[in-house]
Amino acid sequence: MSIHWIEKSRLKSPLRGTFLSLGSPLLARMAAQIGFDWILIDLEHGACTEAGLQNMLLAVEGTSCAPIVRVVSNDQDHIKRALDLGATGIMVPYVSTAEEATRAVASTRYPPHGSRGVASSTIATGFGLSMNEYHANAIERTTVIVQIETVEGVRNIDQIAAVSGVDVIFVGPLDLSYNLGCPKQYDHPDFLAALEKIITTCRHREMATGILSNEKMARQHLAQGFNFLAVGSDALAARNGLQHLRDC
Repeated sequence: MSIHWIEKSRLKSPLRGTFLSLGSPLLARMAAQIGFDWILIDLEHGACTEAGLQNMLLAVEGTSCAPIVRVVSNDQDHIKRALDLGATGIMVPYVSTAEEATRAVASTRYPPHGSRGVASSTIATGFGLSMNEYHANAIERTTVIVQIETVEGVRNIDQIAAVSGVDVIFVGPLDLSYNLGCPKQYDHPDFLAALEKIITTCRHREMATGILSNEKMARQHLAQGFNFLAVGSDALAARNGLQHLRDC
């Protein structure tokens, strides 16, 4: 199997990805071939099912794009399935405490380093043909991303960022704005203060920081200090493109 992963050393550089929520293997292949560093297959809010996930992961095989899966919740079974199907990164939503971050990391690692179930005949291990190599390199080749989307998560950001094995702190701006009491007000002082606290903490720890952005905000987010940037989504791009065609 030749599914790409993000080397840990590259997490210090700007990396650009996009969210895929429509569940289309063709769009996954297109995004990978266009040149995104990573794609995010969204199982939390997107239309993709577990059966569809398998096809989307296979669609990016052989490209230089790393497939990351946002699981439904911080559940060991969901994380295990995504990794066994070939994901090289996991994004866990709504992480608000160091304990939750620790649980997410443990679910991505085999014993004695974690609690991931061991199997040989999976897509990730080449159905056993590359099992030893995969198991030996699983930690280095798996990107663990936790999402900060709550007031509690912002309050606990220093402890969360200190959890060994967390590679990226990723802001979910829409949920965070709602939980801060300023829905969609991305210039609200409370929202900006939360971003600054997250960025400052991660900068101090020399840790990758990500956010879901868009065409208008991408450069600003990079200037703020975010380097793991998700720009838009397949659904948004399709909607905007169709509206443009309608209005021609």
